[in-house]
Amino acid sequence: MTSMSIGGLNGMDGGASVNFGAEPVAPRSLVRSNPVTHVRPFGNVEAAIAAIEALDRELRKFELAVSDSLQDYLGVQMAQITDTALARGWEPVSFLQKDGFRVYRYEAMRSYSRRSRSR
Repeated sequence: MTSMSIGGLNGMDGGASVNFGAEPVAPRSLVRSNPVTHVRPFGNVEAAIAAIEALDRELRKFELAVSDSLQDYLGVQMAQITDTALARGWEPVSFLQKDGFRVYRYEAMRSYSRRSRSR
């Protein structure tokens, strides 16, 4: 089962940062003062879509780690994931390329009315 950790965004207004598959791990060395977090990105479309669908619609911001293996040359797999987020009222705003995966950032749409979608 995929784990999920939710934490606040430092210096940002509202919302929460949701990192799916994050496995907090103790620092490798006692010399480091900050803990190291290893992320296990989604490796299949269905799991990423299920995670997005499980989110509370009132969430303002979240991040989703997606394996580079889902970056097909036509972009079909990411289009399916993004379509799910768009249908629920979130739009992609950026991504960070990491070693073997990307962390996509989504925010609530500015012009999206959540009340009209819940009727």
